Amino acid sequence: MNLEKRADDFVNTYSGGMRRRLELARGIMHHPKILFLDEPTLGLDPQTREHIWDYIKELAQKECMTVLLTTHYMEEAEQLCDRVAIIDYGKIVALDSPGVLKSRIAGDVVTIKQRIPDIKSIVGLDYVMKAEDKDGLLYISIKDAGKHLQDLLSNTGPIDFVEVRRGTLNDVFLHYTGREIRESEAEGGFWERMMKR
Repeated sequence: MNLEKRADDFVNTYSGGMRRRLELARGIMHHPKILFLDEPTLGLDPQTREHIWDYIKELAQKECMTVLLTTHYMEEAEQLCDRVAIIDYGKIVALDSPGVLKSRIAGDVVTIKQRIPDIKSIVGLDYVMKAEDKDGLLYISIKDAGKHLQDLLSNTGPIDFVEVRRGTLNDVFLHYTGREIRESEAEGGFWERMMKR
């Protein structure tokens, strides 16, 4: 875990990232067949996060270890997981590979700004999966933007702005759980919340 230089230092002098790496090392000392990780990169800088991601992937392959990971970072789930379960209010609402989840729900996302959006005619197009007007922008999920973008734009009328991007697991997560902020949820992982109780 690249902590050799600090081996003789007290743990209370370690940074948050160093402590997280130490926790991970402690969890794998006995070579478990299943490793449970609760938000392993919470609060870490991008370099440390990347290092831990690489280590978890390498560990799972070399040790033939099953890693069960909880995270709020959809990018992390996409990087590390073969299968993703999205849980909402304690129930699994979606379960599949990241690629399948994205292709099923997110597709490609076209963002359009126009004065008077005509959502009804856009939703009627057979390649449009979903259209949503939010904060003056129209978010349209479509199948295969490379194939359908020109037709979509010809059916929208005058536009001020257009942006195309691939759908993400974040889009999938928001599709299943909604966009409203849930004030009652505590910060931190499951075990952190349990310890506070």
